[in-house]
Amino acid sequence: MVTVDFKTFGKGEAGIYFGSSGRILIYLNNHESLTDIMKTIQHELIHHAIARCEEEMDEDQEEKLIYFMAWADEFLV
Repeated sequence: MVTVDFKTFGKGEAGIYFGSSGRILIYLNNHESLTDIMKTIQHELIHHAIARCEEEMDEDQEEKLIYFMAWADEFLV
């Protein structure tokens, strides 16, 4: 199970996933719109899905995979 919490102010990142607890923190001050918040939630949920699949990836590989997934429609056109 994963939970999503929102903080009004936070660190430099838009959101962070804690694999040990299945918790996602979203820092609202680092977003410009509701759409931006939804994209961050999706990004962090993908981290959770990768962790549940027990795939062996380092953080850089995960970030690249999520980036390409987010822009797949642009790359495939």
